[in-house]
Amino acid sequence: MDDRLVALNEVLSHCRELAELYRGDRMGVDSDTQALFERSGEAHDRFADHLSGQIRAMGELPAEEDPERLGVERLATDLKSFFSGQRDTSLADTFDQTEAKLDQAITTALGHDLPDAIRQALQQHRSVVTQHRQALSGLA
Repeated sequence: MDDRLVALNEVLSHCRELAELYRGDRMGVDSDTQALFERSGEAHDRFADHLSGQIRAMGELPAEEDPERLGVERLATDLKSFFSGQRDTSLADTFDQTEAKLDQAITTALGHDLPDAIRQALQQHRSVVTQHRQALSGLA
């Protein structure tokens, strides 16, 4: 497996992880924050599907996430936020850390020789990540 595929799969992995985390149990979170989390998760899910298709168009196979690992990540995030005094702040901090990992993975992927369509999609999704992080910082 070449380095660019590894980098793209890292982006894909973080997108799938964020989509799953944002879908977690959000009882005790106000409706505006819940709507933000839902929109953010959907954006990452759509991009992951798009990127998977682009990887296939390169003649490669995208990595598949382990649903059990994603479930454990979501459970850990939910438990951490449940026992936190400020649930939305705890979730925002966790999501921001994972969004930062995704941003770094996108930067790494962009350092490789990629088809223009993938490069453009990554750059567009980087701006989505920036918007998510700005929205999350307003919750912290």
